[in-house]
Amino acid sequence: MKALLDCRRWFSWCLTLCLALMLGHATLAAQAPHAPAVQAINVETREVYRSSKKPAYTSWVSLFPGQAGEWYLSCEEVTKSDPPPPRSSLDHWYRMGLPDGYDKSTLRMEVVLLESGDRCSTWKVLSRWPCRFQHSAGSFAAVKTRDGRFLRGVWSGYRLDDAGHPGEILYESRDRGKSWKKLPALLDKRFVAYPHRMKQLRDGTIVLAVPYHAAWGRDAELPLRTSMRLEAQNEMQMGIYMSSDEGRTWQGPTIIFPGHVVSETDFVELPSGDLLFLNNSIFAQPGRQIVYRTKQGLLPGPMLRCVGQKIPEAVVLTRDGILVGGMRNGDYSWSDDEGQTWQQLAGSPACGYQPMIRQMDDGRILCAWHRGADDAFAKADQFVGLHLFRLKVNRRTVETRLRLERDYDARKDRYRNAYTVTLTADGRPLPKKTVELWVVARDKPGYDSWCHVPIGERMKRGGKLLRALTNPAGRAHFVLPEFDGETNPHASYQLFARFNADRSDQHYKPATTPQCEFYAVSHGNRPQ
Repeated sequence: MKALLDCRRWFSWCLTLCLALMLGHATLAAQAPHAPAVQAINVETREVYRSSKKPAYTSWVSLFPGQAGEWYLSCEEVTKSDPPPPRSSLDHWYRMGLPDGYDKSTLRMEVVLLESGDRCSTWKVLSRWPCRFQHSAGSFAAVKTRDGRFLRGVWSGYRLDDAGHPGEILYESRDRGKSWKKLPALLDKRFVAYPHRMKQLRDGTIVLAVPYHAAWGRDAELPLRTSMRLEAQNEMQMGIYMSSDEGRTWQGPTIIFPGHVVSETDFVELPSGDLLFLNNSIFAQPGRQIVYRTKQGLLPGPMLRCVGQKIPEAVVLTRDGILVGGMRNGDYSWSDDEGQTWQQLAGSPACGYQPMIRQMDDGRILCAWHRGADDAFAKADQFVGLHLFRLKVNRRTVETRLRLERDYDARKDRYRNAYTVTLTADGRPLPKKTVELWVVARDKPGYDSWCHVPIGERMKRGGKLLRALTNPAGRAHFVLPEFDGETNPHASYQLFARFNADRSDQHYKPATTPQCEFYAVSHGNRPQ
């Protein structure tokens, strides 16, 4: 009898344990979808620099590392001057094309360089560089070279005097920023340039991203800064210069985002050594472009649109392999698929204006910005600030891949209008997942020979979307019988397959095949 009671107690205990485990798993399963995959933690906001004089105008930040753990930050400070400098000529002001209230020619303008040697806890002013530029010195592009020099790019087309020309955009300091020497012109005087990013890669190569276009002026091709030629597809182009000798000589430019409006871009170095550039959502066609580094030089890939995504203007690739970006007076976001898709970063604050973002050696994300916007002098109480935070990865999404193959009928020696799509995750078959196939016949609504129209718009216009579940081998099968009776050898259709396009499955990255075009009539043994 005692043995029977012990057996019942043991059975009851096991049943209770199983129920508890089941409830625990159910609770975790219910909570898991709501937990953010990536979030910001240990968030700090710091004020770095505010002008001691009112009104406080401190803006247009550049943030860059040194070579021994130190960090540097520069900004433009504008104050009243007594006596004021001479006002720029009416002709100069007219050709600049700026709004009323933005004339800074009668003010004192300085680029302030700050240094931190304690992981950005405290900062000291290294130097003040008096500069005579209208509206902004534009000193966003800067590095400290491995031999201890500072390099700085400026918008010399905005200068207030006639010394030099707009292609002279680089300056060098050999005494920790106390004095600056103009370097030889990087561009011909027929062009005006706006250096925007300068970074040193792992192998020491310095990359400079420079948008440029035809110079303006009384005797130039463009009469005003705001002029555009009617026949120009895009007046401004984004160029990349490279230096392998610490900025002493440069090769370039290599043009990226051709034909697209882009005057500001940021980039990261991928693990392969290639460069990923972003055209952010400030512009009409946000997207990304990989520039491959080959033995023969830089080889730009195509621009890849990021339709429906909010692409940040400042970006860093963390050591965890996750992209983190910030948008002026907007959100921080993250991407784990090289910028194809972006999601808001949970736990992060609102980003400041004109941000620049990096990662510190202790793993923290560091973003510098100024409070305010593109304000006229005395219109806002500006200051330069920092956000610091750590990235917590709660779960990593799994890499997926789709392979599309057309079925072949060996008996009839012809390719069928049927397709097998194979879905793999980290190289292994992924079963019981929904795969979609979209198809449109030639010259029907939605058809586009060159993919000029975003696929979302094309799918709304026409075509049909099929869905199928993958089998244990990760395969889904699709049949298109409407094309089997076709006799015209030129009749064709376009199609592509995709998985998790809306990222509703939070455990896997999306995957999409290239668009393929097939002829409806296609034999294996072609006539000789």
